Amino acid sequence: MKKTILGLAAIALVSTSTFAQEKAFTPTKFTDNWFIQLQAGASYTFSENHRDASFGDLVSPHAALSIGKYFTPAIGGRLQLSGWESKNYYQDYSLLPGKGTFKVKYLQTNVDGLFNFTNFFMPYEPERLFTLTGIAGLGYLHGFKDTKNGLTTTNMIVPRVGLQADFRLSDMASINLEVVGNLLRDDFNGRREGKSYDGTLNALLGVTFQLSKGGFKTVDALDPSQIDALNKQINDHKAALDRKEAEINKLRQDLANKPEPEVIIQETKVEQKAEEVMNAVVVFRIGSAKLEQNQDINIYNAARFLIDNPNVNVIVTGYADNTTGSATVNQRISEQRAEAVAKVLIDKYNISPNRITTKAAGDTIQLFPTPQWNRVVVFTAVSK
Repeated sequence: MKKTILGLAAIALVSTSTFAQEKAFTPTKFTDNWFIQLQAGASYTFSENHRDASFGDLVSPHAALSIGKYFTPAIGGRLQLSGWESKNYYQDYSLLPGKGTFKVKYLQTNVDGLFNFTNFFMPYEPERLFTLTGIAGLGYLHGFKDTKNGLTTTNMIVPRVGLQADFRLSDMASINLEVVGNLLRDDFNGRREGKSYDGTLNALLGVTFQLSKGGFKTVDALDPSQIDALNKQINDHKAALDRKEAEINKLRQDLANKPEPEVIIQETKVEQKAEEVMNAVVVFRIGSAKLEQNQDINIYNAARFLIDNPNVNVIVTGYADNTTGSATVNQRISEQRAEAVAKVLIDKYNISPNRITTKAAGDTIQLFPTPQWNRVVVFTAVSK
């Protein structure tokens, strides 16, 4: 019987083996994959005489509030409001004799493009602990007037680039560490003294909140020739099933016409095993508990067996491949697979729930030598 299951699994998995070769993403709604970021940290100013100042003289507080959206696992964007103040160092400035620091108050609105290097160069995994994202964008900065320090109102376009490291806490929240450089005009701090540009370097620590659950949903990508080949295999299996059904009906008719059918039935019961693996297996894609249409035949075979043998119950056992995912994830997937098959037996074929027992082996038991073949549900018939 195990050889029979192995053969059935091989046929089903050959027809689905190419699914794992390539992944695509289902279309998302406008409301999907939005996030909010709250960040705070420090800003270091590059301007006139900054090399003469100590590091602490030019560090000032900085904060940012952002809302954004990812359009693909690797490409996103955000709108950010940031700013606070910038410390600048002076020596013998006309309005500020001697040397020291003065502050520039400013507010900056940024439009940033986000490029997730991790999701671009590695397979997408929504539960990944760490991701690295590149930032490139433009900001509009407004510097506030300060007559005491000789500052006039300034407005300027600010190119900016940076990196963000993100550490996942849960499906809905993560911690981020971000470093962004901003290129400013030389008059950002109200002074023009031989430099073409001023600049700020922001280092921020923050929290990202996801506004929708689930991330991106992956599907298996197939080309038309593969789909045609699979459809042909399905049609061939259906034709074979129809022939077998005709043979079964003929045998039933012959059996009904024989004398003393009770004796024959009794002999069948004596020969039947107390527990037997049924001639049906349901195969799933990697990391999924969703039933595929080409597996309907196998569930149908199991249902017909139960209908024809009312004195038999069934154990529906789910399994998972131990070469992918964690033991916890695989245990959950195997449970979901068994429950999905049991639901079809109950809802579609009217098999009593009292006759069905679901079990989940996770990845602790590997029925087959090829890892992918263990993404299955197996039926075991048990005498009442």
